[in-house]
Amino acid sequence: MKRSPPTAKRRRPANGFSLVELMVSSVLLVLALTGTSVLFVESNRSSAAATARYRQQALVDTDLARVRRHNDRYTCSSGTCTSLGTVELGKNDFFPSPTSTAATGNSTAGNSFEALCNSTSLITQLVADIGSAPSNLTTAGIAYTINPNNQGQQTISEFGTNVTRNLHRYTITYTNSTSGEVLRRVTLVPTTVAWCP
Repeated sequence: MKRSPPTAKRRRPANGFSLVELMVSSVLLVLALTGTSVLFVESNRSSAAATARYRQQALVDTDLARVRRHNDRYTCSSGTCTSLGTVELGKNDFFPSPTSTAATGNSTAGNSFEALCNSTSLITQLVADIGSAPSNLTTAGIAYTINPNNQGQQTISEFGTNVTRNLHRYTITYTNSTSGEVLRRVTLVPTTVAWCP
């Protein structure tokens, strides 16, 4: 009987990884770390943008409170309109006191107020009192505009007669100076308009 030649013993592979396995795992690790770092950078960028927007909105809220304070304390009780800023006003502080000696019951100040009510210039002084954007808004990249030209008129029926009234409203628009994005747009009517005849 013929014997086959002895075969060489197979070598057992050494414990550990081959070079190919190491290269594949290194590439996968680099891809995972790159994806994670990109996600981390984008998350930080998004968080910074959200924080900046929150700060801008907080500044707009603060300035809008200032504007509303002027709006709510705008009075024409002397016949000339002005915003009293920090002074609290009562219900009789918005309209000039009537006099019993005038034929219509109105004083000269009352007649001036009525003439302002019938014109579109009632809010002219209010817009001037509000003024331009405060420095804290401009340094934060916020601009605002006041548009007093959207007042318009409204025709209403009073005791069977159609009467046209001026609306005396104005719009303030806050925008991001860099992107042009509108942050807030508010239309206001001064409290004193409620006393217009």
